[in-house]
Amino acid sequence: MANFDSVESVTELGKTHPELEKQLETAELSIVVTLPFEQVVQLFKSNPQPVPGTSDLEFTAQASMRDGYQNAYRVHRPDNSSVTPLVVLVHGGGFVIGHNSHVSVYSRAIAQLYGVTVVNVSYRLAPEHPFPAAPNDVWDAVEWLTRPEAAHDLKVDTSLGFYLGGVSAGANLAAVTAQRWVTDQASPKLNGVWLCVPYVLEADLVPSKYKHLWFSREQNAEAMIINKKAIAFCTKAYAHDFSSPLWSPFAAANAHTGMPPVYFQVAGQDPLRDDGLIYEKVLRENKVSTKLDVYPGVPHGFAEVFPELAISRKASLDTLAGFGWLMGKEVEKAAVAKAWDDSVATQKSL
Repeated sequence: MANFDSVESVTELGKTHPELEKQLETAELSIVVTLPFEQVVQLFKSNPQPVPGTSDLEFTAQASMRDGYQNAYRVHRPDNSSVTPLVVLVHGGGFVIGHNSHVSVYSRAIAQLYGVTVVNVSYRLAPEHPFPAAPNDVWDAVEWLTRPEAAHDLKVDTSLGFYLGGVSAGANLAAVTAQRWVTDQASPKLNGVWLCVPYVLEADLVPSKYKHLWFSREQNAEAMIINKKAIAFCTKAYAHDFSSPLWSPFAAANAHTGMPPVYFQVAGQDPLRDDGLIYEKVLRENKVSTKLDVYPGVPHGFAEVFPELAISRKASLDTLAGFGWLMGKEVEKAAVAKAWDDSVATQKSL
């Protein structure tokens, strides 16, 4: 695993990937690439995604939040009979957009590949529901799902395994929830965490020894999909307290000890790139087992926006294999590819 310990090696990650460069010259680009993020948000909010259909293996249910709000979650089961481990995933969207079905293409594949139940949780979105609504909702949802009555209804047994993960803003919420779960010695035991393109740092939180390696905000300020302006828009809407442990594990006391294994995925042309790279280093220094996959020269969210790229397929298959690493299971590459392709086909048919 490359450590990316020098300014030179990290800088190199920001150079546009040749495959992406060719794609940008020849393909029609998504509005996610061509429009400012603020406009993309307005389009998504004006045209909300319909709730997907249900089946015996994939359905939506609700959990009660601390204020009585009924929060939807999406369940993906491998079959109807088995009692399984539990995986909880959190969607991204800059804390301002997103839906629990947005990570279902991963959830469905993980459920089938490893025989686990995967639940995608929701959280209320900013600016209507600013910080700390999102971390409180995710915490309440995870607590709900790990209660004996919910475990019975979902046919899960967390003593068989309990995993947490997320993408982008969802990775922030997963990291915050995992750190708090471990610190509070909450039951059940958390066995592993997946953090894909996480947002966990601001300038005042960067450890002094790594400040020279935290420059992706500026290097990738004009990147596609998520750039410096998009981050400013999201942080203004979210209105979070940078000093709160509900915002970042770096703001918590004893934040980096006792964590379970953590799998990171980082994009080289992402303004948030160095958050993931530095968090991985800090955890590793604190004797946490980590795995890091880095995708040079591609922007935040590239696998979803440019799915036809070979590097995007690699990242998606890496995600599935990364869960195998967290679970201590090795699966043949062909089985990983089939699980992914089957899930993509199902997603397109919904």
